[in-house]
Amino acid sequence: MQYNIIVLQNNLQHSNLKKILFFTIVFTGLALVVANLFGKDTATTVSLLLYVPVTLSLVILSIILSKRFGMKGDHGTAWILFSIFAILWFIAERISLYYNLKLGEELFPSEADAFWLAGYPFLFAFMMFYLRPMKNSITKKMIFLAMAISVVLLIPPLYIVSYESMDVDLSETAIAIAYPIGDAILLIPAIIGIALFLGGKVNFLWTLMCIAIVFETIADTGFLLATIDDSYYEGHPVDILFIWYYVIFSFGVYHHITLFKDHRKDPYKNVQELR
Repeated sequence: MQYNIIVLQNNLQHSNLKKILFFTIVFTGLALVVANLFGKDTATTVSLLLYVPVTLSLVILSIILSKRFGMKGDHGTAWILFSIFAILWFIAERISLYYNLKLGEELFPSEADAFWLAGYPFLFAFMMFYLRPMKNSITKKMIFLAMAISVVLLIPPLYIVSYESMDVDLSETAIAIAYPIGDAILLIPAIIGIALFLGGKVNFLWTLMCIAIVFETIADTGFLLATIDDSYYEGHPVDILFIWYYVIFSFGVYHHITLFKDHRKDPYKNVQELR
């Protein structure tokens, strides 16, 4: 009886969390869309006001979770790696913010790119460590499908960068190419995570973190296109996907904090009841 009550409480809590996440996504998206109607300056201001809290909350929540787990098994290692990723991208966002406020433009390449690119291996390692306990549920078909989708999505941005970078410095071209390659690599475990959700192996909010990586990949491609035709500015509509990426990640981490309270001994236990 007590177990059933706990399950009902968990389901209610996670249902409420999904609703808050939905309204947050709608609010941030509409805020940037409406801001663009009033011009680039307003869009830039609103974008900067949104980026700071969503990136900061991700860092704080990930540090809280990693401290609770420590180095306990794959799960603990995974969240330490995720915290490092969150910190690196937070620094990158702050550097980008500095250049936007100082120069009034998006500088590429800049020191921020070093931190963004450095975060990719940690996020990939996080995904691998997190999926490891479910390796028996991961089929060769899932892996092949994920790799195939990743390669197909990698071709357009690589072609665009290669075509547009013929007269550009080699180092700048290398940095531009590194982003779609990094996105393609991250997509593989993300697609596998989504496939596991469809098979009932992982919970909904964790799957949203995988979907967030898909958003980030699409956003990077949009940013690339906007940068090439010189139409990108801070607050550009493509930034909506970047903001959603941080928002979804933050909610996913918070969900794991609540999950950890309920399943202190085994973070993977009774995942089905939390979907």
